[in-house]
Amino acid sequence: MITIKNLDKKIKNQQSLKISNLNFNKGYIYSILGHNGSGKSTLLKILYNIEDFQSGKITINTEDTNIDAVYENMAYNPQQNRFLSGSLKDNFDYIYKYSKNKDLLSKDKLDNLLKEFELDMKLDTNVKRLSGGEQGKAQFIRTLIMNKNFILLDEPMANMDLKTIKKVEEKILELKEEKKTVILVTHDFIQAKRLSDYIVFMENLNYINTYNCEDFFEKYGI
Repeated sequence: MITIKNLDKKIKNQQSLKISNLNFNKGYIYSILGHNGSGKSTLLKILYNIEDFQSGKITINTEDTNIDAVYENMAYNPQQNRFLSGSLKDNFDYIYKYSKNKDLLSKDKLDNLLKEFELDMKLDTNVKRLSGGEQGKAQFIRTLIMNKNFILLDEPMANMDLKTIKKVEEKILELKEEKKTVILVTHDFIQAKRLSDYIVFMENLNYINTYNCEDFFEKYGI
């Protein structure tokens, strides 16, 4: 379980992001919804220790958050694709050669994922020459092979076609079946309705509430 209490994050030329009390429980899918600039992506970056905050407390399974706790428990799929130079194969080989992550999925499972997402024939391609959708698929696969209990996904399907979106959604539901917690930032309210157990609603850099998915869409008439 991730718990956030009395968080205050100062944002340049804007009001602070404030979250009084927010929990993410094990084994559920949470979609974070809100208008642009509401603080959705910033919240994921704070959880993954990419951005700091000025006051408040975040705990992971009752342990105060720190770099070691974050990397032990979380995998993060950022909104912007990030790769090392070289081929797609080089990028995956680097992970298996140098990562200290003891939970990595096996290379056989990586191979299966590459086939499922139709990237197995792209392994020798320089990542810079992959399309935006292909990069998105590679980044999502990279997140899956981290094999963590909390998966943070920031608009992972933004550049994907409908066929790939369906495949990613299937994988997200499989993560839930494995009792993992998925925290998904999305602008797609219909997708959130399909996938989510809970909706975390944010507005104007404030956490409004966590709703049961059905209750949220009934309340806001969506």
